[in-house]
Amino acid sequence: MTIQSSISRPNGRAPIGRLFIKVFLWFWLTVLVLFAIFLASRIGTRLVPSTDVVASFAPRVADEAAHAYESGGPQEFEQFERGLVGKSGIELYLIDGYGKEVLSRSIPPDSLSIVRAARSDGRVLSRYGLRSHSSSYKFTSPSGHPYVLLVRTGFQVGRFLDSTAGGGLPLSGAVLLMVTFFCFWLTHHIVATDSGHSIRCENGGGRRSDRASPGGDIRATPDELAALAADFDVMVERMGAFVRSHKDLLSTVSHELRSPLTRLIMSLALLRKQSPPESEELLQRMEHDVERVDTLMGQL
Repeated sequence: MTIQSSISRPNGRAPIGRLFIKVFLWFWLTVLVLFAIFLASRIGTRLVPSTDVVASFAPRVADEAAHAYESGGPQEFEQFERGLVGKSGIELYLIDGYGKEVLSRSIPPDSLSIVRAARSDGRVLSRYGLRSHSSSYKFTSPSGHPYVLLVRTGFQVGRFLDSTAGGGLPLSGAVLLMVTFFCFWLTHHIVATDSGHSIRCENGGGRRSDRASPGGDIRATPDELAALAADFDVMVERMGAFVRSHKDLLSTVSHELRSPLTRLIMSLALLRKQSPPESEELLQRMEHDVERVDTLMGQL
C-alpha cells in the first residue's frame, strides 16, 4: 500500500494570450450584435412625420405628376420624371386607381407592399429595406382620379460612400477606432490580473506566498478587480494556514506513533527470546504488521 497525493501538477502557466483574444473577441461580438440590432430597428415600414421635408413636398410633387400625366399622357409624365429626378438614381412611379403604373413599368417587388399599404389620410408611408428605400403617397387629383405616388431609391455601396464621405464615413471610422481602443483597454485591464497561475501546489512550482498583486497595482485601483484581488489574497492566506496546520498535524501524529512503535518492536524482540517455539508464527505475523505500520508512517 502506498499513499499518493490526489493533487495533479499543472501543465504550466495559463495561456494568457489566448484568454486576451477570447475576451477581446467577445467584446467585439457584443458590439456587432448591438449594431445589428440597431440596423434591424431601422428596417421596416413607418409613417413619415408631418414636419418632415418629404411630407411637405409630397403633395406638390404628386399634383404636378398627376397634372403632367393627365394633360400630356405617359410621354409628358416621363419628361416630368426626367426633369425632376435627372440622374440622381431616384425612381418615380405613378400608379392609377386600377393598380397599374402609367408608364406600364413593373413595380419592384420590394415596393409592392408599401404601394398596397398606402394611406388615404394624406400621410406619407416609408419603407426602409436592405436594398432600397421606398415612400408612397396616396392622393386624388383635381380631376377626381385616385393615384399612388411611389418614390424609390436603390441602395448602392458607391453612392452610400460618396454621400457619407463628407462626414458620415470619418465619423463612423472614428467611432470604430474608439470602440476598438475601449475593447482593447478593457480586455487588457481584465486579463492583466494574472494571478491564478501563481496559486499552485508547491510540487508544481508555485509558492503559497504569491498574491494576486505583488506590486499592489491591482489592489490600488478602486474597482471590482481590487475587491476580487483582496478576496483572492485572503483565500490564499487561509489555504496556507490550512496547509501549515495539516503538516503540523501529520508531524505530530507521526512523532506520537513512532515512539510506541519503537517500543513495540523492542518488546517483540525480547518476547521472541522468551517465547516457546510454537509461538514463532504468531510473532512473525505481529512483526510483519508492526513493520507495515512503520512503513505507512514513513510514507505519511
